[in-house]
Amino acid sequence: MLLLLGVSLLALPAATQEPDFDHTATRFLLTGSHEDVRCEACHIAGVFRGTPTDCAFCHDGTGMRAESGKPLDHVPTSNRCADCHTTATWEQVRFDHAAVTGTCSSCHNGFIAPGKSTNHILTSADCNMCHIDVTWNAIRFDHSGVTGSCSSCHDGIQARGKPNGHVQTSADCDLCHATSAWQPARFDHSSVTQPCSTCHNGVAATGKPNGHIQTSAECDLCHTTSAWRPATFDHSAITGSCSSCHNGIAATGAPAGHFTSSSECDVCHTTDRWTPDTFRHMSANYPGDHRNDLACTRCHTANSDPVQWPFPSLQPDCAACHRSDFRSGPHKKYENPDTFYTVEELRDCSGSCHIYTDATLTTIKERRSGEHRVSDGSF
Repeated sequence: MLLLLGVSLLALPAATQEPDFDHTATRFLLTGSHEDVRCEACHIAGVFRGTPTDCAFCHDGTGMRAESGKPLDHVPTSNRCADCHTTATWEQVRFDHAAVTGTCSSCHNGFIAPGKSTNHILTSADCNMCHIDVTWNAIRFDHSGVTGSCSSCHDGIQARGKPNGHVQTSADCDLCHATSAWQPARFDHSSVTQPCSTCHNGVAATGKPNGHIQTSAECDLCHTTSAWRPATFDHSAITGSCSSCHNGIAATGAPAGHFTSSSECDVCHTTDRWTPDTFRHMSANYPGDHRNDLACTRCHTANSDPVQWPFPSLQPDCAACHRSDFRSGPHKKYENPDTFYTVEELRDCSGSCHIYTDATLTTIKERRSGEHRVSDGSF
């Protein structure tokens, strides 16, 4: 409400006024406080005809005709006094904002008239940008003059805030949302504080599609916020087996003619490159690496895991492959009479083949141990 003029009219006794003069015959009716004003207060020097009837002619602040005029802190307005004030009293006014020439805040500053409340939105805009002069509460809101951050109002109390399930972010609302509507939003990942999968879970936002590589890694280990593809792949966080991707469909698989095996790719290959392979035999039955660089198919003749032993009854000893190479002549067992070892007795070529003095095998004539090794060039 406006601070109204608190001035009093000059009320002098009407002792000299002609009792039979009817002022209603003029264009200016004497009502309210004007009824008690002496004639000469308005009609200076006894001049009656042509006296102006406008309030401001007398109420001009000079005190010549009336003591009251617009004070220094009066609302700036082009209105005539009578548009708001009555002759009964200055204080009871009917206020009309239509002719106010000053800004709203020149009155609505918390002193002259109610101003912004303590929790009012921070803004440089004048009141009438949002409010109308009929009521404060019916507003047309315009964000253009707001000087505070979005969250200073959109905190879920003063105005609608982030809903449950909103992306966790330190960014202010206007980084993604516009003042015209919440949606659609222009999303910026730069201020997101939570991991990718809290949104990219297939519900809040696009998640891993069916057939995605099994991994415990977050999206940004491979993908970027600008596009899903191309991706920079890192095997370090893969939880699935190699073949779950390297099956020839999701990713490169074993080529035609590849060794048939139930082993996973990483038994032979590394994530850096396919070749050269790094396979090592770990079976207790493996005799060791031969001196000659044998191809896998020399033993795995079907190009698969099972070994096709030429003499399976002698596996896993040397003789299972080399029985036909055995010569009894150099392998004397004892003398008196000369007797020779069989291939079955010396099936492990790297074992002992001592020469004894007789059939009792109690006295060794010549010790021979480890005469053959798989790493030797020949027997």
